[in-house]
Amino acid sequence: MTVARDRLFLLRPDWIDQDRPWFCMACAAVEGFLGYYPAVREALDVAYLPYARPRHPVVDLLGEAHQNLPTLILSAPFEHPDLREGDLQQANGVWFVTDEGPITRVLAARHGVSPPHP
Repeated sequence: MTVARDRLFLLRPDWIDQDRPWFCMACAAVEGFLGYYPAVREALDVAYLPYARPRHPVVDLLGEAHQNLPTLILSAPFEHPDLREGDLQQANGVWFVTDEGPITRVLAARHGVSPPHP
């Protein structure tokens, strides 16, 4: 039996914009969290996407309006007292989280590791 896993989408580092390479600060912050908690990384399906839009498969799951990265796609709805209003969003019947603060709060709560300090 295959168990659905949460899927994390990050931008690849060193993407080109305005004729020079860049990295995404929010994606780097999530990478740092995963470096602190490698067991959390192992529990996720992590994919690195190019900077160019449309960003498939995120667009395929959530629609064009929700392709900002980083994005965490949840395998199932989730509630926890550490989550803030607006952390969890829904599009096309899929629960998801964007931005490094909400993503790290959700991952910490789901996996029982320390949350980010407010």
